[in-house]
Amino acid sequence: MKNKNNDKTFYQTSMMSALIAGLYQGDFTIGQLLDHGNFGIGTFNDLDGEMIILGDEVYQLTSTGEVHLVSHDITTPFAGVVNFEPTDKVSLIELTKAEFEACLEKDFVANNAINAIRLTGKFSYVKTRTVPAQHRPYPPMVEVVKHQPIAEMTHVSGVMIGFKIPDYMIGINVPGFHFHFISDDRTQGGHVSDFILTEGTTEVEIFKDFHLRMPASQEFDRADLNPEDLKAAIHTTEK
Repeated sequence: MKNKNNDKTFYQTSMMSALIAGLYQGDFTIGQLLDHGNFGIGTFNDLDGEMIILGDEVYQLTSTGEVHLVSHDITTPFAGVVNFEPTDKVSLIELTKAEFEACLEKDFVANNAINAIRLTGKFSYVKTRTVPAQHRPYPPMVEVVKHQPIAEMTHVSGVMIGFKIPDYMIGINVPGFHFHFISDDRTQGGHVSDFILTEGTTEVEIFKDFHLRMPASQEFDRADLNPEDLKAAIHTTEK
């Protein structure tokens, strides 16, 4: 892996409000992203699926249900990564998504920091969604998510990774919990809407340094990244 500096910074390219504004083309490569972390989530140009980063492997989870390892020279319009090196592992059994998040809130996460979270285990149920690739002229993201395929998996083993982002970072990122899932056999996955854990382990690492890298484009420079309906739009597109 390239990221050898053990940097404890959450590194992000572009902003959630840029996606809301329809900026689905990025200028930052996957290879550049891996220079800053070994664990993360995001999307791909044209909103072509969900991204999950595990070590130096980056997977594209597509709306057609396919999973691909991607080359390091393709680009992303939005992603966040960290060097994930948790020190503790906690065993869990029989939890819904809401119960899991409540458990994290009570004992593990810092509400005003960025929390990287991994949940590995066996699931009796996982519900995901994955946005399909878009074409210019791009529709608003609130319209895109109305047509995203939903997948429901039963009795599946895999890993769920993501972040809990502070509320004050709305627009920069997505406040609250945000998870992507990939099955152990690397054939299924997506943005997590719901799940029921049978048994598993979770790890959390807290990050208090943040680096935002902004796209070098006129489209980004001229976009309205603070619309009046930003909070509602993010809730619609990500929850």
